[in-house]
Amino acid sequence: MKNNRLIKTVVTAACVTLLVGATLFAVTVQQDSAVEQTDSLDVVADKTASVGALVGGLEARLVENPNDAKGWILLARSHDHLGNEEKAWRAYSRARDLGMTDETLELKLAANMVGSLDN
Repeated sequence: MKNNRLIKTVVTAACVTLLVGATLFAVTVQQDSAVEQTDSLDVVADKTASVGALVGGLEARLVENPNDAKGWILLARSHDHLGNEEKAWRAYSRARDLGMTDETLELKLAANMVGSLDN
């Protein structure tokens, strides 16, 4: 009789230990995932801020040298990367006026314009 109670107690303790361990594991995995997501968002924010700073410098350089067609292409790509379609299109238009084209950028910006006409 004592053996049966002892066995039941040991089995119950083992089950409780497994459940607690599994719960702690699940919580730790969720916390790690949340930390990774936060870290990813921080990296994206840092990259966006870096591109934004570069855009400001490039815009200042283009004020001094407005005939730099390659600079206008770079500015258009940067604005496109940041999701500033209107600014990207204006910069690309300036580059095109200076004789510089970028087929991929032109197709993407044209598609965005057609999409905005549909709305």
